[in-house]
Amino acid sequence: MKLGGVKLIGGTNLVIPPPWRRCTVLPDRSYWQHRDLMAEIQWLSRRGFIPVASLGDGVDSLTDFAQFPAGWRAYGLAVPAGATVQVEVQHEKLGWFRLMLVDKWGTPGPGMLQAAVAHQPVLVTYKNPGKEATAVYVIVDDPAWWSDASYPYTLVVRRDWDPASVDLSQVKMVAGLWGASPSVSAQFRGRSLTGPAVFPR
Repeated sequence: MKLGGVKLIGGTNLVIPPPWRRCTVLPDRSYWQHRDLMAEIQWLSRRGFIPVASLGDGVDSLTDFAQFPAGWRAYGLAVPAGATVQVEVQHEKLGWFRLMLVDKWGTPGPGMLQAAVAHQPVLVTYKNPGKEATAVYVIVDDPAWWSDASYPYTLVVRRDWDPASVDLSQVKMVAGLWGASPSVSAQFRGRSLTGPAVFPR
């Protein structure tokens, strides 16, 4: 049986595969003006999991900077039953910063939905509605890379309980949050991965 349109190498039965359409758009000046390579690199880097830094009970503030090229960093906090914790990011250029409050699966859990509301200053507040201590995760999102080693942000943690009087050693923290889901963001020209919590909805 012989298929039509199939080319063989002369004197053999080796098929010459058809060419692939590798370049569908001619990269002219207009093409390069609208393509953001760094945004695409950041988009790809946000498809994996986010490493989590567990914050001990004695940590009230720290200085840090977003991971490059992903542009975010995650922290884990243990919260007793009925207790409230507030996390605020401080930086001279807060315009691009955002805080997201999520569970270990990267989605807003009970008591976390208010984190979808933008605040100035940039902060989130969480009150544990459960009857047991739990772990929550705060993602500092800095997609414009305003923070770096020489220009870090300050993360301030306020608790309404005395850490010395509460044993939270039984609360388990995950090592990383699962990857992001697509959402529409005004930060880039097209669809981008803005966070596992997919804010805003």
